[in-house]
Amino acid sequence: MNVRTVLITRAAGQGEATARRLRERGHIPVLAPLIRIEWLPARIDPGAQAILATSRNGAASLAAATASRKTPILAVGDATAADLRDAGFTQVHSADGDAEALATLAARLLDPSRGPVLHARGTEIRHSPLAKLRAAGFKTAEATLYRTTPITALPPEASTCDTALVYSPASALRLAEAVPVTLQLHIIAISAAALTPLRDAPFAASLQAATHPTEDTMLALLDGLPKNPVAQAPNRR
Repeated sequence: MNVRTVLITRAAGQGEATARRLRERGHIPVLAPLIRIEWLPARIDPGAQAILATSRNGAASLAAATASRKTPILAVGDATAADLRDAGFTQVHSADGDAEALATLAARLLDPSRGPVLHARGTEIRHSPLAKLRAAGFKTAEATLYRTTPITALPPEASTCDTALVYSPASALRLAEAVPVTLQLHIIAISAAALTPLRDAPFAASLQAATHPTEDTMLALLDGLPKNPVAQAPNRR
């Protein structure tokens, strides 16, 4: 068994779910959230024909913001969709991709002549799916449901880690600031964009990006790592 000690950079609630999955695979998780999530009061338009959720944080904040579970929800990926179904939403579709794929799914399933399409989002986003929908004649709206606060320090247990899982470009930037150069880590990112801020990190023993933006793909890369990651020459794929 190729046991890893894995640094999990997700927000606390999501990180705990990842930790359970790692333990089931025989790895040793170390929780090191690099952001704190704060829910914000916001109005969810009851006239929206559908709501777009571009992250698992968006899904969780949406569930906290409204008691209604009947409005159709379009989620960016399968994990976000699963969270929404677990929260009781009854009509959930997954784009199984990124914000562009979500906009394409919305344009295919929804009707521009009906009510607005609402994006449930945080205060900071990299790509909005709404521009493409507006160009196609849809009415759109946004509900800012949460904000993230950075956490700048790693726990002492991080010094035992040989691998780190990174889920966003923002987390990658915070990791680059927090990791001491004496630590060597395999970096596995959910996407090429999430890996980019770490391309020149002195602590990166190797860099890999998931070919599909899911945790399953990341864990498959983790299981495929060589037995002695730090001793090998950097593999910057």
